Amino acid sequence: MTTESARARRGRLDQEAVLQAAEALVDRDGYDALTMTSLAAELDARVSSLYNHVANLEELRALIQVRAMRMLGDHVRRAAMGHAGADGLRALSHELRAFAQAHPQRYAALTRPPIDREAFYSAAIDAIEALAVMVRSAGLPEDRLLMTGTAVFAALHGFVSLEVAGYFGDFDGVDGQPALDLNEIFELVIRGAVTAAVLEATH
Repeated sequence: MTTESARARRGRLDQEAVLQAAEALVDRDGYDALTMTSLAAELDARVSSLYNHVANLEELRALIQVRAMRMLGDHVRRAAMGHAGADGLRALSHELRAFAQAHPQRYAALTRPPIDREAFYSAAIDAIEALAVMVRSAGLPEDRLLMTGTAVFAALHGFVSLEVAGYFGDFDGVDGQPALDLNEIFELVIRGAVTAAVLEATH
């Protein structure tokens, strides 16, 4: 890149451009690889110029978490439309898995302890409410929504996080056994989570 084009690119920097570059870096190298130095190299900019758009690395990582959570919330909200009860929980489950498969590093980032808790939970409203609507429509009383919804997410996250980390690949064809059917396994996980939510509603 010439000096002139690099200077022009630095001149076009704004917070959105910085965050998009940070997300591209996270997607490629992982959340833990995100530093101000690596981001400056990604943008062909000086580290000092990044501080015009984000206060520090902690704020940058917090914003990545918030944006990933907002994106997931938008996905599950749209997936939930037109569904209810067990059918809705299945739709949300598949959307969660699809998001994690498409954005494994951002999914890993949003499931870390939130840096900016207030902003993160504000961004999570769509996802939380979509899950609550499905659990509520299964007949669960309001005072059990949080506990049951959290349990459902924990079950789904257990499978999804193992899958995107490549854990199940180590078992394919071991000792002459057939390769794992991950879709079938996920259906079993969903069935267990949905059954638990429905049973909770009946008691």
